[in-house]
Amino acid sequence: MILVNIGCGAVFHPDWVNLDSAPVAPSVRACDARGGLPFADASVDVVYHAHMLEHLEADDARKFLAECHRVLRPGGVVRVVVPDLEGIAQIYLRELAAVRAGGEATLLAWARLELIDQAARSRSGGEMAGFLAQLSPAQVAVVRTRAGAETDGILAMRQDRRRRWTAGKIWRELRRQAARVLLFILGGRRMQAAFDEGWFRQGGEVHRVMYDEMALGRLLVDCGFAKPRKMTAIESQIREYAAYELDAVAGVARKPDSLYLEALRP
Repeated sequence: MILVNIGCGAVFHPDWVNLDSAPVAPSVRACDARGGLPFADASVDVVYHAHMLEHLEADDARKFLAECHRVLRPGGVVRVVVPDLEGIAQIYLRELAAVRAGGEATLLAWARLELIDQAARSRSGGEMAGFLAQLSPAQVAVVRTRAGAETDGILAMRQDRRRRWTAGKIWRELRRQAARVLLFILGGRRMQAAFDEGWFRQGGEVHRVMYDEMALGRLLVDCGFAKPRKMTAIESQIREYAAYELDAVAGVARKPDSLYLEALRP
């Protein structure tokens, strides 16, 4: 079987073909999926991507899913993992009612960040890292029930601001700095600040679209897939999926705020 993990980041398995635009290990192949997938028509059995689709504009998301459909064999499975808009909204409304009744407000504040910050942020990390940093250990534990292991990653990102330079990153940074200087000369700090925000928002960190089960299922059907079905972090139509520990480690979800949806290529 050919199993493909697209946009894998640091979560990958040696039994899969692991792709990412910025590989973090020799076993991960460089691939910007927005430019197409490096597979022949109907040549792979499973396509999986987690917390990637929400970073694409709606039109780009359709094109990408059409590529997933193209490379899958008939009967092949696509597994899509995204933040669960419905779940976030439910948590927000539940915690809002709890706080109005005199309850603690940590999870309500985090739900607001899930809804807004990752879509609206204008700098790396947004408000999430700063919010976590000022919480007590008990409050961080409450957030971890929603964000899972990602909580520790956000805190670590705040503590480690070192850049990991590559030749491509150096060239990109030189171009950015040259543009900033020119724009400051032409339009002052305000134009420079507008450029900085636009540059950041084109970098792939922000969420462009949020999905619930209905919207994502309809999108998959529109892209040619059949029988969209909601799963859990350890449930799948993919044989022995839980053993790969892509969505859960020892049965515990990596990102409990996720929506897991699978569909078939007819």
